[in-house]
Amino acid sequence: MEKRERTEKILAHAATLGISGVSIIEPGQVPVDNKFIEFCKSPGCPGYGSSMSCPPHVKGPDWFREYLKTFGQVLVFKFDVPTRILLSEERHEVTRVIHETASGLELFALANGYGRAKGFAGGSCKLVFCNEYLGCRVLTGTGGCRNPDKARQSMSGMGVDFLELTKLLGWKMEIITQTTDAEEVKTGMMAGMVLMGD
Repeated sequence: MEKRERTEKILAHAATLGISGVSIIEPGQVPVDNKFIEFCKSPGCPGYGSSMSCPPHVKGPDWFREYLKTFGQVLVFKFDVPTRILLSEERHEVTRVIHETASGLELFALANGYGRAKGFAGGSCKLVFCNEYLGCRVLTGTGGCRNPDKARQSMSGMGVDFLELTKLLGWKMEIITQTTDAEEVKTGMMAGMVLMGD
């Protein structure tokens, strides 16, 4: 199967998953900035330090810049989500969907001619898959990941500047914070990506 056919096939598959938007870009177009590691740390993401998928336990932006160069394409996807959900505990269910979509698309790419595919997601895997457990088994050295087929590493932990990426893709992104008025800003987004190479 030619590269174009493979790309069309994965885009068609992605369209069946309820995704709000999907695009294929070149790896060099992914904006990476080291400052996002600090954003994870302060003011403080609740997932920081809680799993092997989030800082400081990931290889980070400098490694990711080089890693990107070894792939041919990047599939980026998003889900548009009501702000009221993003500001509630329901956001964890959306994060779960992002991880499961990234891992599912990764597997689909591997099965359809991409010998190398690697998914990344927005949000902490610990908070959505293992929140009922005291600790990440990988971090505590008590076992392997409980959800290796679903949990994916954090895009922010790799330094992906998703705001800049959305501008490149022509996706309108609202920055949602705890002070955002859900009546004024009705929709936000969550996203993930899959690196694809032969």
